[in-house]
Amino acid sequence: MNNLYSIAQPVKAEMEVFNRLFTETLHGHNPDFQSMIDFISGKNGKRIRPLILLLSAKLCGEPSEKSVDYAVMLELLHTATLIHDDVVDNTMERRGQLSVNAKYDNRIAVLLGDYILAMAITKAILTQNFTVLDIISRLAQNLAEGELAQLISSKELRFNESRYFEVIWKKTAFLLSSCSEMGAISVNASREEQEKLRLIGENLGMCFQIKDDIFDYFDQGNIGKPTGNDIREGKITLPLIYALNAAPKTESDRILKLIQTRDFSPETIREFIDFAKENKGIEYAYSKMEEIKANTLALLNDFPDSDAKISLIGLGDYIIEREN
Repeated sequence: MNNLYSIAQPVKAEMEVFNRLFTETLHGHNPDFQSMIDFISGKNGKRIRPLILLLSAKLCGEPSEKSVDYAVMLELLHTATLIHDDVVDNTMERRGQLSVNAKYDNRIAVLLGDYILAMAITKAILTQNFTVLDIISRLAQNLAEGELAQLISSKELRFNESRYFEVIWKKTAFLLSSCSEMGAISVNASREEQEKLRLIGENLGMCFQIKDDIFDYFDQGNIGKPTGNDIREGKITLPLIYALNAAPKTESDRILKLIQTRDFSPETIREFIDFAKENKGIEYAYSKMEEIKANTLALLNDFPDSDAKISLIGLGDYIIEREN
């Protein structure tokens, strides 16, 4: 099981309802800017977040209308943060398509992101569930903190492995852990099951971000950003962090000096990438994902065998093995 279509089969019906409701939620707004929202709604991603939420619900019971509503809420919040991230990073393309800020401008992108974020908050309030509101509020805070921490690290060239994992926990892992935890909450799973699923989602999120960062060291094809884009923005990720610690000091010092002078020419970017590869940075990043995956499997083993369990195991494999 290495494709999302197969992985989604246990919750195929619920994913179809989700897609319909998510599309409906993004329609019927002010006609002055509905065309802009239509542009956003046409940019369908992998739908990893609703898939994790619905599979988590299925693992503990039967996904309900509440499960789908929670999935729509979290996907709205995720969509808003993607729009804002593209403005912050001055990203012109996302997976081969124009970003919102490239299609319109930064002002419109920020306001559209705010508008969609407000939609997510409204849905959270309508649940009248203080646990859900707590998760959503902490999620919004952590997403913002993660982006700020990454910007500060890039500006001040503060990078080490513990800092890296702190940033990706806030930027990515907390979002996926919120999805899995809220999936469990939506079917009234026990507190123990909620906590285990929270950790499973967190692990999937860590792996997802590490794999995204590995892509930066290879030709990107249809991923939508050029090789070395993160490095060019001063984002020093796990492969290069490991290589700087593993390489002979003279080599590490030379690369550090280039980083500190912010020499991010194409030739230097290639040198950074080659340095990370030659000093086993890619292998180390994969080993960390395999370590996290083993922890995930241990948590899933506490749940009875089911199609949802098989799919969550397959999703972990997919995240590590995906090519875009």
